[in-house]
Amino acid sequence: MIIKIFKCILYSGGMLTGLFIYSISRKTPIFAYQSMIHLFCITGGRSNELLSLLIALAKPSYKFNNSVGELSQLQTKEASRVISDLRLKGYHIFENKLSEKMCDRLLNFGLSEPCESRAMDGDNSGSVKKGLYPRANPGAVRYDFSTDDLLANEDIQNLISDMSFCELAQQYLGSRPIIDVLSMWWHTAYSNKPDKEAAQFYHFDMDRPKWLKLFIYLTDVTLDSGPHSFVEGSHRVDGIPESMLNKGYVRLTDDEVENFYGRDKLLEFSAPRGTIIAEDTRGLHKGNHVKKGDRLILQIQFSNCLFGGDYPKATIPAHRTMKLQRAISRYPHLYATYL
Repeated sequence: MIIKIFKCILYSGGMLTGLFIYSISRKTPIFAYQSMIHLFCITGGRSNELLSLLIALAKPSYKFNNSVGELSQLQTKEASRVISDLRLKGYHIFENKLSEKMCDRLLNFGLSEPCESRAMDGDNSGSVKKGLYPRANPGAVRYDFSTDDLLANEDIQNLISDMSFCELAQQYLGSRPIIDVLSMWWHTAYSNKPDKEAAQFYHFDMDRPKWLKLFIYLTDVTLDSGPHSFVEGSHRVDGIPESMLNKGYVRLTDDEVENFYGRDKLLEFSAPRGTIIAEDTRGLHKGNHVKKGDRLILQIQFSNCLFGGDYPKATIPAHRTMKLQRAISRYPHLYATYL
């Protein structure tokens, strides 16, 4: 217990020092980011909750003029049910789906724009290949698209300026949100076993003090094509056992996770394309190993601040949809990451 208290004091000092530096430079020192992760593991998530309360006081919520969008009107009783699911279970699957036409356009984007293969387990060369996704003959488990290319896509511009998404994130975070991670990737059946580098082992995310991810399926996802998996309730304070947190920020095997939670808490989200899943990925999750076919997924993350992990700089281009331009003029903080 004494050692645990000493570590809490040590890492709290590191994080507070880093917060001060961040307030001046808008950059998070590596030691401060690592301190946040260590504190999360030591306190079972309580440190993130406390920091998020302070952020909520410093960054009060927006008053969105219109929260109608892909998720329909969220200023209703439906919103309460969604938020309740997120707080209790850690996820919510929406009945509303992206239109077939938008899915078609984004799928075409995924087949016609360059992407990069991600290095796999055991590949220490760090080499990646960039080009069109070789769907007929993939040479890697995962292919990622650049954030700059995503930001230039008009459909994605309209999605990140969808106020129903923003309202959802704001209600869950309890403070003014900011879009800070935008990504799209293919998972393939290239390997006959799960790959850690492709996030196909259970893990928790820890980029920010608090965040909400939206996963959007752009292809039909079956049990064979690698459904996203989540451990229900593992996002809550003490939702991950101390024995796992003591290992740190690592990947976990299916057996480790199932032995603690039981099979009924390990959820697999097989669903048709257009499906939208909101999830607090502080909970344990993974993308399942693809056995047949492939899977294309779009991810939009809303966070309560940018203190935390570092990502390559990306910028919203000058050519913007009217919807996005209006959103930026009204809520500039929401897009500060990319301006």
